Amino acid sequence: MLERVFKLSENRTTARTETLAGLTTFLTMAYIIFVQPAVLSGKVFGTDTGVDFGAVTTATCLSAALATAIMAVYARYPIAQAPGMGENFFFVFSALPAATAAGFRNGWQVALGVVFVSGVLFLILSLVGLRELIFNAISPSLKNGIAVGIGLFIAFIGLQQAGVIVRDPGTAVKLNAHFASPDSIVFFVGMLTTAVLHARRVRDARRVRGSILWGDCRCHNIGVSAQAELAAHARQRLRGA
Repeated sequence: MLERVFKLSENRTTARTETLAGLTTFLTMAYIIFVQPAVLSGKVFGTDTGVDFGAVTTATCLSAALATAIMAVYARYPIAQAPGMGENFFFVFSALPAATAAGFRNGWQVALGVVFVSGVLFLILSLVGLRELIFNAISPSLKNGIAVGIGLFIAFIGLQQAGVIVRDPGTAVKLNAHFASPDSIVFFVGMLTTAVLHARRVRDARRVRGSILWGDCRCHNIGVSAQAELAAHARQRLRGA
């Protein structure tokens, strides 16, 4: 069935390769499930925008699944879709304050309405072909710069969540002097695992495939084990007290 629908042989791939690539892509993008609601609800900034954390989580998962399914079945293109980073910060720091400043008591609902209208406009631009003309008019250097900027921004969030960098009143951020924290240890173990497996893959394609996937899995296993161990230790201390 997969061969008939997606023409795997014609595209020089296999079901195993696509499955492994899909799992790797999911684990790489899964951060948006937690980052998106944290940003839109304001929790990551220590504020309350009024947007429900659980509702955004559900909407993020459903929209990503639907858009990816359309991309796969209709466009037959191996690209996963999900809410992008950048627009969520624009919503919190630009659209939401503008709606509130305009006198709307339900500012976040109005801001979401503006986002919906802009989405409809972008859909119309795509249907008439104008979006493609605008995209082609952008210089390759700017396109590459946008991709690099998004990648650096995601890397910054990862380093922050891993505790590698922390806030600093003088320079905004700085390296964390305490690299022995559990989050940092999990981060470095996962990064080292991915780097070693990828290096072996480059030397010999028959060695290890899915280096990013195995690195993510190792991070997950270590994180879950460490969390369970810390929880058990905390319960023992409470019993002793």
